[in-house]
Amino acid sequence: MSERTRVRWRFDPLPAVVGVASAVVFVLHGFNGVLSRDLAIYAYAGQQFTDGVPPYEGILNRAGPLAHMVPAVGVVAARVAGVDELLGMRVVFLAISALCVSAAYLLGRDMLRSRVAGLVAAATLTCFGGFVVYASGGPREKTVMVLFQLLSMWAASRRRWFWSGLFLGLATLVLQIVFLPGLALLVVLAFGSGWRGALKALLRVAAGGLLTVLVTVVYFAAVGAFGDFVDGFLLANARYSKGRSVFSDPTFAWRSFHSGFGFSAYVVLAGLVVLLVLAVPALVRVVRQRDEVALSVVAVAVSAVVAALWTARDFDSWPDMYLLLPMSAFGVAALAAAVERAVRGPAGRVAGLVWVAAALVLATTFAVTQRDDTLVQQRRSVDKVFSQLPADATAASVNAPQALVLTGRTNPTRYQTFSSGLNTYVQDDYPGGLEGYARALVARRPTVVTVYGSGGPPQWLVPALEQDYRRAGRAPGWAWYVLRSEGHIRVPRAR
Repeated sequence: MSERTRVRWRFDPLPAVVGVASAVVFVLHGFNGVLSRDLAIYAYAGQQFTDGVPPYEGILNRAGPLAHMVPAVGVVAARVAGVDELLGMRVVFLAISALCVSAAYLLGRDMLRSRVAGLVAAATLTCFGGFVVYASGGPREKTVMVLFQLLSMWAASRRRWFWSGLFLGLATLVLQIVFLPGLALLVVLAFGSGWRGALKALLRVAAGGLLTVLVTVVYFAAVGAFGDFVDGFLLANARYSKGRSVFSDPTFAWRSFHSGFGFSAYVVLAGLVVLLVLAVPALVRVVRQRDEVALSVVAVAVSAVVAALWTARDFDSWPDMYLLLPMSAFGVAALAAAVERAVRGPAGRVAGLVWVAAALVLATTFAVTQRDDTLVQQRRSVDKVFSQLPADATAASVNAPQALVLTGRTNPTRYQTFSSGLNTYVQDDYPGGLEGYARALVARRPTVVTVYGSGGPPQWLVPALEQDYRRAGRAPGWAWYVLRSEGHIRVPRAR
């Protein structure tokens, strides 16, 4: 990038403009979206961290420690403002989502040398339905991952290698799956600019990444939780991660993807396909002559291939597509930049601006028509149950932390999640395995136990639970089990 271009773009107001515009779209989707199990895991982790409990000690989870820490910003803000803690977290994550859109603009602008391309990248990310869902319906760790992922890519486009490594380190400390795609991009950019400077560039990348690791290790050592960090961040993933391959059930994968993204699922796929197609002539230009824009397209395409292979190997549901969203948005932006270069003058920019308008219409339509108010029903169920119980009633969660989040209560243990291999972890780690844990949990006699889903408790929990608890009804996402000694508790039927 020339010095003149850097000076001219130093005062660019568009990052703020696209961020505010996307925030308006996200607000239209509302803050009452369903509090799912996964969202509640990170909300509960944020509450625990705010209360001084280190990540992995408050709740066992395989994501990075920043996935526990960032929601705490919303909890602190809510407590200071005297508002609901979940609302505070969702407002903070809406702001993070808007920052993602601003970062997408910067990435498209600087990698592709075009403001129109930047606008296209920002608008494309905004129109992804699954991104809108969690923008106002968080907290979801993948939103934070995308922000740091985009910032790492942007820093690399400006050859700020230390910062690109630092942001990749932060992204990895949110969710480990981003590391390999991010590293692939940095390696291609470093070596594509010349072998002589590649080693120096990668050393700076390593320095930035290792700084984040060092700070993390020092923190966990200082609070006496280093073993829990290693166990949750590394060992639990290496030994107990159980993912579902896309190819084991392609129909399920597509239905899940489409259910989360709606029509924009086709846009996500189109962006990835376009990126791979454009990477072929871009690679030819890189080989024949030094072309920074072409090199950027190749680097992002390589990163997308690595991310796609990982996602295909480990796909549980539609949020797993988040890893590919920056590459897809960049692919659409690269097409707009190619059209702009091919068609000189204002006409070359029109196509990109038309897509920006269309993407905003698509995003706004999704935000309004797919607005979800399930949280209202969940709050009503929680209020109804606890209004019939003593003020000091306690609660325990089995794969269902939602009630804990909405009432500010604390689970008796750090074990709450029993899916995707973590049930095997508890089986191996806890004395007596899962059944031993069930007996120990019931022995603590929590007033209520919330259990994920509506199909009944898992078999390992049934013998212990049936002794002293009865099913009192269900809420959207979980079933209520109440101590028999509390009498008959009426729960409104979940709709």
